[in-house]
Amino acid sequence: RPLTRFVLNPLAMPPLRFCMGARVRCSTGPVEWSAGTVVALWYREEHWKPGRSAPYQVRLDDDALIFAPADDDGLVRAEATFDKLLYEETQAAERKSAAYRTDVVERYQRRHSALFEVDVLPRFLDPKLHAVLEVGGDVSSLWRKEASGLFSLPMVTEEFCRLLLEECEHFEAWCAAEGVALHRPNTMNNHGAIIDDFGMDRMMDALMRRCVEPLARAAGFADVVASGCTFRSHHAFLVSYAMGRDLDLSFHVDSSDATLNVCLGKDFEGGELFFRGVRCRAHQQTGCRDDEAVTYTHRPGVAILHRGLHRHGAHRITSGERHNLILWCRGDPVASSQGCHARLKECQPWCWMHDDGATL
Repeated sequence: RPLTRFVLNPLAMPPLRFCMGARVRCSTGPVEWSAGTVVALWYREEHWKPGRSAPYQVRLDDDALIFAPADDDGLVRAEATFDKLLYEETQAAERKSAAYRTDVVERYQRRHSALFEVDVLPRFLDPKLHAVLEVGGDVSSLWRKEASGLFSLPMVTEEFCRLLLEECEHFEAWCAAEGVALHRPNTMNNHGAIIDDFGMDRMMDALMRRCVEPLARAAGFADVVASGCTFRSHHAFLVSYAMGRDLDLSFHVDSSDATLNVCLGKDFEGGELFFRGVRCRAHQQTGCRDDEAVTYTHRPGVAILHRGLHRHGAHRITSGERHNLILWCRGDPVASSQGCHARLKECQPWCWMHDDGATL
């Protein structure tokens, strides 16, 4: 947007928190905050209706010009106190989430107790995968390399798919009956559930450590996970797509270093995943090369493993319903790709455009 200064007289307008030249952080995405400088107060654009204005126009450090529609802490914050405020908010959110889970786990009546027992995990794994893991064998012999950085393999049994879907349906019904808020997986999915919320966190942690870690090492994902492909934490959730509900998923990256996406069924058509290459923060909005454009078709019980910053989305489902277990796995919070993506502007070695050497 063009640089416009004082289109409205600031002396005739309500007082603002920030003055010209103030250093701020602006909300530029679901979890993104970008640094910049206030360059105009009470900004307007020519096509806006009379009376409409934006309190700030901000030039971001990448030289882009944006405006803040309101003088609100959820949109614009002082750079000097940003990290402290964000830390306090994160801590408060974690305490609230922990209290919610404690309450749910204490009261929720499980339908299939086997899903919550870590020792039962081998029963739910594909027999060939379990056999290879038991002897520390070559897991790459089991997968199909769909394209660079994309690996699919039979992961779980039909029984596991059926029981997990029934447990999630049971949990949703319990939440409705008890008046308990059902936390949806993320800001992009309106249907599904966070399965850690009702007590499956230990089972998902075991799945991550016993299965995803050796798969990630074999796939060469040490470049994004760091620390020898040892994961520190996870976020596990189920997403659902059906006619009249969520149909597709827009282009995005995951908040993970490595993602395991397991199709649970049921009968469906459409809903293919599309991938467009791995990018760092500096290159996230760039186009993709022909060899990076990949389409993947889901099959029940089969998982696809990819880097979290491998850009992707899901095409529209055309009939039936599709349910997927998503396991976001996170490595070193500082050295891993997810840690770098959140704080570094320079292009990173794991980015597929690293030779360009871009910086925000």
